[in-house]
Amino acid sequence: MVQIEKGNHSRKISELKIVLTLIILKLRGPIGRYRLKEMLSLSEREGIVRLMLSDLKQEGFLRTGKIGCALTPKGEGYLKKILEKYGVIDIREMNLEPLRIGPENFVIQIRGHHINQSITELRDVAVRAGASGIVLIVYEKGILQIPPIYSDLEREYPKLATDFHETLILHDGDTIIACFSRDKWQALEGGLSVAIVLAKP
Repeated sequence: MVQIEKGNHSRKISELKIVLTLIILKLRGPIGRYRLKEMLSLSEREGIVRLMLSDLKQEGFLRTGKIGCALTPKGEGYLKKILEKYGVIDIREMNLEPLRIGPENFVIQIRGHHINQSITELRDVAVRAGASGIVLIVYEKGILQIPPIYSDLEREYPKLATDFHETLILHDGDTIIACFSRDKWQALEGGLSVAIVLAKP
C-alpha cells in the first residue's frame, strides 16, 4: 500500500487514511478527487491523494469515471477484511444529541476487543487523529453502560438507548465508539484510530 511518510509512524497513518478513503467511497461514492482530499483533511497534499487513489485503482479496489471514484466489489471485500481485523461490526451516522456531543457524529461498533487502556488515553488517540472526542459505550448483560463510571445509558438516556437497540445488532461484550467533531470525516477518522488501538494485543 501507499507509504505516505517515511518512518515507523507512516504505516499506521497510511493504513488509517486508506481505510477512511474506502469507507468514504462506500458511503458517499462516486466522489471526485478534489472533494475527497477535503474529506480526508489532505487539501494541502494533493499528490498523496493522487498516489493513494492510483494505488487503490491498480489493486482493483476502485474505479474512476467522469463523476469521480467509486468502490469496486473487490474494494468492498478488502474493506470488509480490514474492518474484521479490527473487530469492526458496523459504522453508522447517528444522532447523539442527548449526549451533548457533536455536531457531527459516527458510531463504530466493535466486537472481540476489550478496553485495556484508560479512557483518557483513547480520547487522546481520537483527538490526535482529528476528532473532538469520543464516548465509549459497552454492552454487557443486556445493558448499555458508559465507563469508567458505568452509568446505565438506558436509565439516563432511554431514547438514545432505544435507538442503539433498534439500529445495531448488539452482542454481549460489544463496545460502541461514539466519535464526534465539527467535521464528520474527522470524527470518523478519530473513531477508527481508537478501534485500531483497541484491536492491538
